[in-house]
Amino acid sequence: MISYRDMIALDVPILVGLEKSIFPESPWSAAQFKEELSGVPRTRKYVVAMDENELVGYGGIALAGDVADIHTLTVIPTYRKRGIATEMLHLLENWAIERDVSAFMLEMREGNAEAQPLYEKHGYSVVSRRDNYYAPGIHALIMRKELAK
Repeated sequence: MISYRDMIALDVPILVGLEKSIFPESPWSAAQFKEELSGVPRTRKYVVAMDENELVGYGGIALAGDVADIHTLTVIPTYRKRGIATEMLHLLENWAIERDVSAFMLEMREGNAEAQPLYEKHGYSVVSRRDNYYAPGIHALIMRKELAK
């Protein structure tokens, strides 16, 4: 059974290892995770998905005025297609909605055939592209979701 909780500093070494295996071209560093966690709970929300004692997914969001930017949403490959990313997305979005945002933004690797349908299913649409965003030759799609007010 998957459970969800707030990310803590003790998770960082595990997260860095997962980043290196899942995103070898541009993994987040321990310093990046620690910097993001320093904004919790005022302007940031980071969550992890746990299968008993194993960290199997993580996600984070940041407020930027009335727009919330999803910084990361990742599930380890053996746990994908189980609704974990959807649940974390809802947790992050609900946190931001409680803070009165009007829209969500995110960057997603172009060609990520698992993530793009997930975001589109939840109301996100591609608004632009950033060339070489993650590394040379690895581009990002910028996606946005507007909230009805």
